[in-house]
Amino acid sequence: MPEQALVYTLMPSRFGEVSVVWRKGESDPRVVEILLPRRRMRLAEMAIRPSSHPTIDRLCDALQDYLQGRDVELPMSWLDLDSCSQFQRTVLMAEMTIPRGRVAAYSELAAHIQRPRAARAVGTALARNPFPIIIPCHRTVRSDGSLGGFGGGLDMKRALLDMEGVAFDDWGRVKPESFWDWSAVS
Repeated sequence: MPEQALVYTLMPSRFGEVSVVWRKGESDPRVVEILLPRRRMRLAEMAIRPSSHPTIDRLCDALQDYLQGRDVELPMSWLDLDSCSQFQRTVLMAEMTIPRGRVAAYSELAAHIQRPRAARAVGTALARNPFPIIIPCHRTVRSDGSLGGFGGGLDMKRALLDMEGVAFDDWGRVKPESFWDWSAVS
């Protein structure tokens, strides 16, 4: 089987250009990484070329719809999770259960995956999320409601959470009523 080449597709958004890096091969394309505007410099490091594919075009359309505030299902099946460790996959799959309009604390997510002392490792796994927006790592914040970090920057994280309907107090912290109740997840 011939080696699958990495290519990218640029997608405009209200936050700047988002780059969808994907593997081009004989079968359906697999997304390897999504680079938010602040991380686009990685494209130069990767030395890859632009390309297009109908599947990736559909993904970009869905991402654009999401970034315009629409509630859309973003397809996990097109993601190549091979670069993720088992721990990171566990964290990312748990992150997917946090619904739109809700957040979780890093410590709560750690407890949910049966690793209650791993809040910092959870934060690291989310910081290295190769698929931001599709796997909504912006939905995890510090336990005091402050935003923590985000690869697209805190302004983008706040805008995404605002767009999803997360409530903030006067100090810019997420209000307690916006925290996800993990007991709702089996």
